[in-house]
Amino acid sequence: MARKTREEAEQTRHLLLDTAEQVFWDKGVAGTSLSDIATAAGLTRGAIYWHFSNKLDLFNALCDRIMPQLMTLDEALLDESTCPALRLWQHGHAMFALLRDDPRIRRICGIHHLGCEQVGEMAPLLLEQISWTQEKQAKLHQVLLSAQAQQLLRPGIDPRLAALGLHSLYGGLMHSWLLTPEDDTIHQQLAALLSPYFEGIFKQGCWLPPLPPATE
Repeated sequence: MARKTREEAEQTRHLLLDTAEQVFWDKGVAGTSLSDIATAAGLTRGAIYWHFSNKLDLFNALCDRIMPQLMTLDEALLDESTCPALRLWQHGHAMFALLRDDPRIRRICGIHHLGCEQVGEMAPLLLEQISWTQEKQAKLHQVLLSAQAQQLLRPGIDPRLAALGLHSLYGGLMHSWLLTPEDDTIHQQLAALLSPYFEGIFKQGCWLPPLPPATE
């Protein structure tokens, strides 16, 4: 019986997270109360407080659901067995493919970018976002330092500034697409959008995947 109770509690937790994801997406975080989420899930407000201490706790749990996929992207980014310039190129494409193909990641990223005011009870998110941004830029910087060591960067390129620029480029393209997700131009033309930046920091073509062997 105890095991069944734990399983039911876990099912309720997942239901609350699924519901919060949709309601936050529809109404924004500031415009959503815990009572709204409970009502939409067909549960009592007390059921939410059994699993989450407040809206921030629930929101963080929501974001934790997509962390394994994002960590997989970062693991590939930091895999030193591959050319660093090529890793960065592939990382950008993999990131946008995940955003396009996974509705949950698209909604949670959309909530972060468009539907979450980092004020009031959600103010701690600002510090978390700053920390996450610094961590992401540090990973890009690490890869660009490796590229510099392999003499893949153009003369005069500062890896730290290049990491800041690349992170900003990714963030800007993501934000633009989330504003109009029905427009697939960014995904269809991602190579054309990224190429000018890569051409500006890397030597000729070293970021491009190798061509398949010619067939006779």
